[in-house]
Amino acid sequence: MHPPSDRPWLLAVQEVPGYNYRPLYEQAGFQVIVEHSVRRALARLKTLAPQAIVADFSKRHFHDRLSNLESLLAARQRFPAARVLVLYDPVHAADLAQVLARCPADATLPLPARDAALVQLLGCWAAQP
Repeated sequence: MHPPSDRPWLLAVQEVPGYNYRPLYEQAGFQVIVEHSVRRALARLKTLAPQAIVADFSKRHFHDRLSNLESLLAARQRFPAARVLVLYDPVHAADLAQVLARCPADATLPLPARDAALVQLLGCWAAQP
């Protein structure tokens, strides 16, 4: 499994290329695991109960849902203590609102996220038991 640590876990799901916030997640107080697909993140959730999940919203149309994010947010229900942050492209804000109406998240930030805002939000989450 994972080595013991007093730092909580953060699962980062980064399907959209072009940014790397891992150093900021660690600065906020988390141990970090990064997955590059929701499918792999869902598999990871079978062995890890993260305190925080950070996922990006990339608009993809499916026959029964708008995005892979919906699958991740639905799976999050197994971990009621986990907080979820969604990073999104402002162009897709309306589509994200549709997803969040069905499966809520704890916070959202537009890309590119401001470093200070990200560290402040996640720092608060890391400090909570």
